[in-house]
Amino acid sequence: MVATTVDIFTSLWSIFSTLGVLVGVVVMAYMVYLIVRNRAKPEGPEPEDAPKPGELPREQKGAKKLLISVILSASIVLTLISLTFIALDNLDRPPAGAMEVKVIAFQWGWKFIYPNGYESIGELRIPRGTPVKLYVTSQDVFHNMGIISLRLKVDAIPGKTNIAWTRVYETGVYDIRCFELCGDGHGVMIGKLVVMDPEEFNSWYSSLQVS
Repeated sequence: MVATTVDIFTSLWSIFSTLGVLVGVVVMAYMVYLIVRNRAKPEGPEPEDAPKPGELPREQKGAKKLLISVILSASIVLTLISLTFIALDNLDRPPAGAMEVKVIAFQWGWKFIYPNGYESIGELRIPRGTPVKLYVTSQDVFHNMGIISLRLKVDAIPGKTNIAWTRVYETGVYDIRCFELCGDGHGVMIGKLVVMDPEEFNSWYSSLQVS
């Protein structure tokens, strides 16, 4: 199964979360170790490098710890940056053979134009499992097309066309909302993405009357 936009974002979030938790655990564990190591011990002398109240920490010999921390930090940051750019590149490259749909936002609704020229207001139908490439623009003010359950958001800007894509493997109805304050009717600017079985979609699509 080819990765969807949801899979891409979920994988990226899992990596970020895992590394974040791992770094947090290591930092907390090291902090606890230092607290225990440098705690007051009436029965024995303090470590030579133990911090003293009111005094600046003494200069440590060598830079081994600093070098290790810098290398680990740089490795983590570079890894996250690389994975983010890979994910963004995948999002910008819809699979071959994607169904192309033009999306025009307006106050306060959505117009969808299919490859055969058929126009629909407020409802976009797509076949399950088929990649769909969206060319999104606006005919009046700034809008933002979002389908939260599919991790899909794209700006709709007058005079500019932004491209996004998605692939859905479960039939059903998904809300399309505007996430850019665009006027009095912003709150009711809701559309529907209807994901149909391929056979049902093909039957519906072939029956369309295009003027």
